[in-house]
Formats: sequence, structure tokens, C-alpha cells
Amino acid sequence: MIAIIYMYLWSHLIFDDLDSFYRNLTQYYFEKKNYSSRKVNKMVSTVVWPQSSVNFMSAEIEKTEVYRKLLINLQDLVMDPSVSCDALEDQMRKLISESGYKQKLRNLVYQFIAKDPNLKNEIQQRKEPLEYIQKAQINWEHRITKSLNNMSNELGLVFSRKRPVSEQIEFEAKWSELGSEDMDLSRFRPVYSPKDFLEVLINVKSPNIGLVMNPDPGPSTYWSLIKVPLKVKSFHQMRLQFEEMAGYIDHLGLNILPFSNSDSSKKCLKERVSLGKHVLEANQASLAREFCKKGCPATLRADLWSLILGVDICGAHKLNFKHLKSCVFQHDLLIDKLIFKDIHLTASNDDQYFVFEDLLYQILLVFSRDTSMTSHFDLSSANPPKAVVRGTHTTVTYPPNGVIPFHGFSMYVAPLCYIYEDPITLYHIFRELYVRYFFRLHNLSSHPQGILSLALSFETLLDEVEPQLAYYFSAHDIYPLKIAIKWIIKAFSGCLATDQILQLWDCILAYDTTEIIVILAVGIMSLRKPILLQAENQATVENILADISGVKVIPVLHGMLSNAHHHHHGGSTFSR
Repeated sequence: MIAIIYMYLWSHLIFDDLDSFYRNLTQYYFEKKNYSSRKVNKMVSTVVWPQSSVNFMSAEIEKTEVYRKLLINLQDLVMDPSVSCDALEDQMRKLISESGYKQKLRNLVYQFIAKDPNLKNEIQQRKEPLEYIQKAQINWEHRITKSLNNMSNELGLVFSRKRPVSEQIEFEAKWSELGSEDMDLSRFRPVYSPKDFLEVLINVKSPNIGLVMNPDPGPSTYWSLIKVPLKVKSFHQMRLQFEEMAGYIDHLGLNILPFSNSDSSKKCLKERVSLGKHVLEANQASLAREFCKKGCPATLRADLWSLILGVDICGAHKLNFKHLKSCVFQHDLLIDKLIFKDIHLTASNDDQYFVFEDLLYQILLVFSRDTSMTSHFDLSSANPPKAVVRGTHTTVTYPPNGVIPFHGFSMYVAPLCYIYEDPITLYHIFRELYVRYFFRLHNLSSHPQGILSLALSFETLLDEVEPQLAYYFSAHDIYPLKIAIKWIIKAFSGCLATDQILQLWDCILAYDTTEIIVILAVGIMSLRKPILLQAENQATVENILADISGVKVIPVLHGMLSNAHHHHHGGSTFSR
């Protein structure tokens, strides 16, 4: 009896509700874009969920803590002698709606769709539809694994060794102060850097396209490094996409600048915090995303990001983290040295992050052991690297999470240390950010948010928005992407002040895209245009753009996306 009623409720209450939610959203969107009502109705009526997706999401949700607790409550209700059979269904509906479970379940479904838009389609897209990009990615993976193998052979170190029990105990005792470890890392070097990766991007070429097919290239063609014919958005399309940041806007990042009127700044912040608290009470991920489009108060950022990313720490998360920690204690991996080396080279030497050195070690060591990470390869063009277990023919994923860190990888975690003190929450937030956004920044793919598309978008956007600068670069053999690539790959982490990085990442989460990074990169070039037009070579340009730590993200984005973006050379609004 309970199973029948429950399955009925499950399929109707959650998915029908979600269907209507998306219908309303679609209706709103098309009305906003001034489509005719007939066209709207036709488009809206096509929102149908494939049964396979419904089954998949149901099965996944049944593994969650939310589902388990709901089931316990429903069972208690069924066993309640005061509830009659006739009233049972209504009582169950009431319980699901009023106890907050309905919204929690909707959030879970929303997270699945946000992570994998393919769920809406009957036919699942291939990992990488373009064969030449797939081949380039495979070749790149071979290069990385070869580099790791060479390092292992040169240093005489195995990829993995089980620690003796005494060493495990010692390592566990030092867990919270790993930064004080006196390790000789001089022989270790990063497997690759953003600069190395740029060389790979430059060499990706479509076999179908030659210069013959492009008789009238624009000025950017001469200095553009990315030769892949991917479709990227025009500046006009970008402005439509980020319309909340264009024109006259009431954005927190513009209203609480140091030189703003202090009273109005306080008022604006107070109003945003008050509204933000209501958003958190509503516990709706999509609403939190919309809220962040106008700025995210620092005091609410931790909770808003958790809601948007669907991170609600429960017992399972804590157990998982504890298990991963024990895996770190048990085995010493060659990858660990690369993690230590990267943190030494980056965060340890950074005034903003050196205090978080120990925390970064913990998070990244745990991350390397997280085998559940390999599921993100279903959406990625990449393939997890494999290693052969000594003395057998068995192959395993190495490192266990399938991700080989590059120079600067720890910068994906560092800014988060300012938001989350608890390592477990910090870890799961980082993990979500990585599997949704960051992994695309160091893998070759034709995805609109992949590094190839972003790099190409940077070059085409710079040409469109700043043709004078583009022409000047072309005439002087200057390649701006050589500078911007590290900004893009690291999502500006380590390049800007932490509060500014977090404001940029607010935008990534609010709009669910990394394309905003490109707009900022072009905006910074535009901002420094008067000085750049005096530079005569690549080295000078690199010096001019070496320190961008004073850049204010929201004013630059606003300046770029509003009509006035050509007049923002004054500088005081944008940099300190």
C-alpha cells in the first residue's frame, strides 16, 4: 500500500511539479524576449522529460539522506493509528509540502539538471562530438602520463606505496600542520603549466579548414592563436546573456565601493542581506542563483553558494571525508609530492593564502583519493589516466580521482578558504565547483565553456570590442592570449584580490557559466588600453599586465557590458 501511494506521489508530486516549474520559467523567458504567445505555447508544450532521465534521477535521489529521512517520516505517518486510509494520501502530500522536503527534493532534481543538461534530451550527447578535438585531448593525456612516468623513473619513486603502520600514525598526528613538514621537493616539477597548455591549444586545428576558405580575414586573424572553428558568442549576445550587469544597475559590487557614499552603501548592503536571508529561507537553488546576479553579500556567501551547488552537509559527507582521509594516511602517492610542490610554488608565497597552507594540503590530498570524482568523466572530453598495478595486468585509475594537478591547481581551492572554515564543507564546495566548471578549463573540448571556446571567445571579443587595440597588437606581433590564458585557466585565482575573485565566482554561479571570465579578461585589456597602445613588444605588454591585483571586477564587467564601455579609461572606478 505505502509503496504504491509513495511511487504515485514521487512521480507526480516531484516531476509534474518540476515540469510546471520549468514551463513557467520557459514561459517567462520567452515573454521577456517578446515572442508571440502562440509561439510561446508551442515551445513550452515541448518540455517533456525522458523516462530514462526520470528513472535515473529517482534512483540517485533514493540514495540521498533527504530521501532516507523523508521515508522515515512517511513510514511514521503510515503507522500512525489516528490517520485513516482515506486521509492517508492527503496527509502524505501535506507532510511532503509542509515539512520542507518538497523543496529539498526539487533542489536535488535541479542540481541534476544543472550538472547535466543532457538529461532533458532523449538522445545523450557523446563525450566529444568533434573527432579532431578528441584526438588532440587523447594525445595531450598521453603527454601528461608520459611526463609522470618519466618523473617516476628519474626519481626512482613508485606511483603508490602503502605506508607502514608507524608512518600512518605519524602522518595522522601531523595532519593539521602538514605545512611545517620539511620536505625536499627540489627534484619535483609541475607536470605542466598554463603556458604549456596554451601551446597545445594553439596546435589544435580542424582538418576541414584552411586559409583558402577565409579570403577576407579580420585584423584579429593575423594575431589570433586559436585556429579552431567553434561558434562563440558575439559581444551583443554576451550583453543579452548578462543583461543584469549592463546599463544602469543596482549591483552590490558597484554600491559598496570605498568611494561610494557610505550611508547609501550601508543601506544597499542592509537591503541585500535582508533579501538574501529571505532567499535562504525559501531554500530554492534557482532563486539563490537569480539573487546572486545583483551581488552576493559576503556574510551570506557561504550559505548561498551551498544552496546553489546543492551542498548540504550530512552524516554521509562526514563519513566520506573521514574515509578519504584514512586513504591518505594509508598510501603515499607520487601525486602527493606534486600537490605539495604546487602549494609551495603558489599559495605558500602568496600574502593572501599562505595562512591556509595546511588546509590546502588537506583538501587537495583528500581530493586526489576521491574515486567518486571519476563519474565527472561522463561529461568530460577527458579520460581518467590509468596505471598498471605492479606484478599484475590490472589497470587502475591513477591518481584515484583521475585528475593530475598542474601548476596553479591549488588556486582553485585557495579563495574558498576565506568562505568556509570547516574542511568538510570546503572540500565538498570545491568538489562541486570543479565538476561543474573548473575541469573544463584544463581539458580540450568543443563545449561552449571549454578552454578552447573561452580562448577563442577572448580573441574574437577583443577584436570586436577593441578593434584599435587588436589592430595594434597585430601590427606589433603581440599575442594577448599568451597573457590572458593563465587568467582564464585559473579563473583569475591568484591574479586578483580574494574579495574580487569571490565576486567573479559569484557571477559564474549566478549565470552558471565561465564565459564571464572572458568578459573580464577583455575588460582588463580595455582598461589598460592607453598604456598598451604604447607598448612595442610582447614583453612590455606582459609587464604592463603582470600585476592586475588592483582591478575591481564588477565595475570592469559593468563598464564592458554597458554602452559606456569605450569611455572607461579614467581608471579610478576600476583599480585602486
